[in-house]
Amino acid sequence: MPLHPVVVHFPIVLGILLPLAALAFWWAMKKGHLPFNAWVLIVVLALGYGVSSYIAVEMGEEDEEKVEEVVSEKVIEEHEEAGELILWVSGSLFLFSLVGLYRKDLHAVRLGVAILALVAVVPLVDAGHTGGKLVYQYGATNAHLPAKQQAKLESGQSKFKRDASDKDNDKDDD
Repeated sequence: MPLHPVVVHFPIVLGILLPLAALAFWWAMKKGHLPFNAWVLIVVLALGYGVSSYIAVEMGEEDEEKVEEVVSEKVIEEHEEAGELILWVSGSLFLFSLVGLYRKDLHAVRLGVAILALVAVVPLVDAGHTGGKLVYQYGATNAHLPAKQQAKLESGQSKFKRDASDKDNDKDDD
């Protein structure tokens, strides 16, 4: 079983939680409801996002050759580039979040982390979308089936395609 589809959910969840948590912490710290050092939780969350992104990219690299047997390299490359962008974004967010630990009065930096993390959801959605297309539109999961099941699936798909085209031809005859 490939690990990439399992691991990839961690950066997705952390990438969505990070802007929400950073915004909540920024507001609570600015109002004096949380101490200055509470920001360390945001740094840890950003670190988890970065580490899980790295692991997801590495697992995807391991899967790439096998998936290229059933999906064109161009389609895989689109998803790979989206995933690598997430890796850079998450790493940058981690480094930027560290600045928020420097001084108590850096509320603008903390708000900046929250806003950037919110904007960073856009490429995260893109990476998820391209990954979903690989699986549901291009059949990337078929690369991990045993050879016997792949052959059975391919013969069934060609029969389905033939049946569908026969029905289209029947409509043309009417």
